[in-house]
Amino acid sequence: MEEQIKVKLLVDLTRYADGLVEGSVGYTVGSNGMWSRANDNFVTICFPEIATLDVLWKSLEIIDEEYLKKAEEANKKWKEQLKSAKDVELHLGPRGGFRSLQFMYLDDNNIINHYAVGFKNEADNILKIFKENNIKVKEVIEN
Repeated sequence: MEEQIKVKLLVDLTRYADGLVEGSVGYTVGSNGMWSRANDNFVTICFPEIATLDVLWKSLEIIDEEYLKKAEEANKKWKEQLKSAKDVELHLGPRGGFRSLQFMYLDDNNIINHYAVGFKNEADNILKIFKENNIKVKEVIEN
C-alpha cells in the first residue's frame, strides 16, 4: 500500500460532493480511480465522511509535515549526488529547442547511474545546480 499523504484542497469541488470546499483536508490513497490510473496529474484522495475521488495534484497542497521533511531530505541528497555528474549533454533541436538532458552520476553506494531528463523545467533546475558547481555541459544539436 502506498504511503498516505495528508493534503488540503485548494479549490471548491462541491459540484462533485457536498462538503468539498476549499480547505478540506484529506489523504492520498494511491491511484484507485479511473483518472488517477490513467494520468499521473491526478491522485485518489479520501476526504473522510465526505467522498473519495480523483483530484488534480495542482488542486492540492501537501500539508503532511513528516512527508515534507522526507521530501526535503531526499532533495538535499539528490542535489549532493548531482555534484558528481559527468558526461553531461544538453540535447537541442536544430533550432535550439530543448530535447533532453543526459548525464551520469554516482549514488550513495558509488554506483554509476545514467540519467536522462525529458522535461525542460526539471532540466533547467538541474542545469542551475551544474552551473553553481562548475560542471561542464556539452551541447549536442540533433536533426
